[in-house]
Amino acid sequence: MKLLMLCREPRLYSCQRLKQSAEQRGHKMEILDPNRCLLKLTENLPHFEIDYQPQEGEPYRLPAYDAVLPRFGTASTKTGCAVLRHFQAKGIYCLNSEQAFLAARDKWRSLQILSEQGIAVPHTQLSGAEVLPKTAIRKMAEPLVIKTLNGSQGIGVVLAEQASNAVAILELLKETGVPVLLQDFVEEARGKDIRCFVIGDKVVASMQRIGPEGEFRANFHRGGSANKITLSEDEKQIAIKAAKALGLAVAGVDLIRSKQGLLVLEVNASPGLEMIEKTSGVNVALEMILFLEKAVL
Repeated sequence: MKLLMLCREPRLYSCQRLKQSAEQRGHKMEILDPNRCLLKLTENLPHFEIDYQPQEGEPYRLPAYDAVLPRFGTASTKTGCAVLRHFQAKGIYCLNSEQAFLAARDKWRSLQILSEQGIAVPHTQLSGAEVLPKTAIRKMAEPLVIKTLNGSQGIGVVLAEQASNAVAILELLKETGVPVLLQDFVEEARGKDIRCFVIGDKVVASMQRIGPEGEFRANFHRGGSANKITLSEDEKQIAIKAAKALGLAVAGVDLIRSKQGLLVLEVNASPGLEMIEKTSGVNVALEMILFLEKAVL
């Protein structure tokens, strides 16, 4: 197969592992920045054309690919998804569609979809622009978590220990036009969560993430560590159900064990491979390529 990965940083661990695994299976893979794509709609067939502007040299028309792997970050969501939609319109298989990517990247929308499917999530609130901060937090327990609607790697997530802190943070974010959601802090989790790597109908790898001392976020990029964990069948099925609810073929599903039971914190459309591969010992990159082969060939 001739594969394309959409990513701004080809040197990242995940990108290199996927490229190596693809080549080991006899496929060719290019890694291109979606922000360098020029999308065209024409009145003549084919209607959807894509040119690419390299760092040096003249733009060129992108060739036909058998499949596209989206691996772009949150800063490139809008452009990256526009490129994905163009490829989908050309009939090219995308390992996570534009619609699924957009749903997962919006924290509130994704939680709404999960709840609609009967999947338990933490108590969460979204306030309209005219709702006063002190009104928004009126029935929230202390401490509470404030999250921007878009963000990854723990960025845009703040713990407000007291209502007065929460009001001050919300007033600042409101002034700068940053939309946020409010969420109960699950204290009994003690800075731990579970990352499940879902591919298709299977959890191929999992790990428990642990935040460093004094840090409630368990993300690897926030200095967190991880260890192996054995999931129950119910936990696996909830992770798979969450990925499917958002239409994701590949997903990183974050779970948390609470007094109320298992909760889905978040679903990531472009989960990193480094920490979970090293912790679980599973060749996740190869599993993704094998799934892609079955989907396309």
